[in-house]
Amino acid sequence: MGDITGNGGGTKLPIPGKRNILITSALPYVNNVPHLGNIIGSVLSADVFARYCRLRGYNAIYICGTDEYGTATETKAMEEKCTPQEICDKYHAIHRQVYDWFDISFDKFGRTSTPQQTEVCQTIFKKLLENNWLSENTMQQ
Repeated sequence: MGDITGNGGGTKLPIPGKRNILITSALPYVNNVPHLGNIIGSVLSADVFARYCRLRGYNAIYICGTDEYGTATETKAMEEKCTPQEICDKYHAIHRQVYDWFDISFDKFGRTSTPQQTEVCQTIFKKLLENNWLSENTMQQ
C-alpha cells in the first residue's frame, strides 16, 4: 500500500519497540450520502478508539476509504444516468465532506479504485491462488 501520510503531514510507519496499532472501519459504499446511522455504526467507534490510542501515546493509524466496486455502484450509476467512475468521484467527495464536518480523525481516507489498492488486492489474491487456499463453490440463489 505504500507509506501512509498522517494528519501532521509526516509518514506513519511501524516503530520498533513501540505499540503499533492499525485501526480500520467498514468501507462505506459510494452510492449514497452517509447519514448519522452510517457514521455511528461504522466510522465513529473506530475514530473514538483511534483518539484514545493517540492519547495513550501509541503509534496508531486509522485508515478507511470508499468501496467503489460492486453492484450498488453500477446500479446507482444507471439510476443517475452516468458512469460508475462519475458516481465514485461524486460520492467519494461527499463522503469526505461529511466525515470532515464530523471531524473524523482518519490518517488516510482513500478509495478502493486506486492503482495501489488494486495492486495490493491482486497480490493477495495471487498468493492465495498459488497456494491453493481458494475453493470454488456454486450455489443457486
